[in-house]
Formats: sequence, structure tokens, C-alpha cells
Amino acid sequence: MEKDTDLIEIYRGNPVDSEIITDILNDNGIIASMNNQMMGSIAPWQVAAGGLDPVSVEIFARDKDKALELIHAFIKSNTGE
Repeated sequence: MEKDTDLIEIYRGNPVDSEIITDILNDNGIIASMNNQMMGSIAPWQVAAGGLDPVSVEIFARDKDKALELIHAFIKSNTGE
């Protein structure tokens, strides 16, 4: 069972989208950080199989629901749905 203060991975993607999502979350009061930002940009195949979605975004578990809403809104606006 997750505790409110546990760090969870909320998103995994390319460096650009991960940076945008981190900014969106931080702008909305959710503390978010990125993992593998540098290596995901210069050598993505070293941090993810085949280099697919090398950068992850982590948040506190307590912010999961709000973060998912914001991420889904971002993805929806990017895909034009």
C-alpha cells in the first residue's frame, strides 16, 4: 500500500514531453521531478530498452489523482482529441 509520502512514477516519455509535464505539475502545486533527464536526452538506449520513453516523472503518491487529470488533459491537447 502506498503512503502519501511515497514517490511514484506518474509518467514516462520522451525528454520534451516529460519536461512539459513536470512544469505543468509544478505550476499546479504538485512537486514533480524527472529521472534520467540527461541520459534520456543523450543516450536513451542506456536508460530504457530500445531508448523508448527514457525519462520518468515522479511525484508524491498523495498527488496522484490530480496529476493524472493534468497529464490526461495535456495528452488530449497534444493529440487533438
